Amino acid sequence: MTDTTKTLMTDDETAVRAASTAFAQAMQAMDPEAMKDLWDDGYEHLVYQPEEIEAALTTWDAIVDYWRQLPGFVDRIEGREYSSHVAVLGDVALVYWRGHTKVEFKDSSEPLAGDSRLSAALRRTDDGWRFIHWHESRQLVVG
Repeated sequence: MTDTTKTLMTDDETAVRAASTAFAQAMQAMDPEAMKDLWDDGYEHLVYQPEEIEAALTTWDAIVDYWRQLPGFVDRIEGREYSSHVAVLGDVALVYWRGHTKVEFKDSSEPLAGDSRLSAALRRTDDGWRFIHWHESRQLVVG
């Protein structure tokens, strides 16, 4: 994977990073329409794994339903990047992100906050780079 702090980015890497940033902004705004625009809804092997759900969402309808339900149980989402890496492999791109996330839930005085990781895959489409895979995981604190 390419660490963009050490090398110059290609046009594809720049476009993948822009899509990733746009999705993060849409997620923090809890804007399902903006999120939908960044996904390849016609791809048949979608995977969306939020950290709080046991099994991945693998249909377009299930993913969109999840996004639409967010404002019903989440007040706020914040994210801060520590590092990210992008690898472009032809018409597929892989993203690995590390950072700090904080989710404030409705009816809860304690937010879910801590270091997290995510990996994502995008593919090149006629409309640009679109997500086909998303996996979130929280770094556990042991001890």
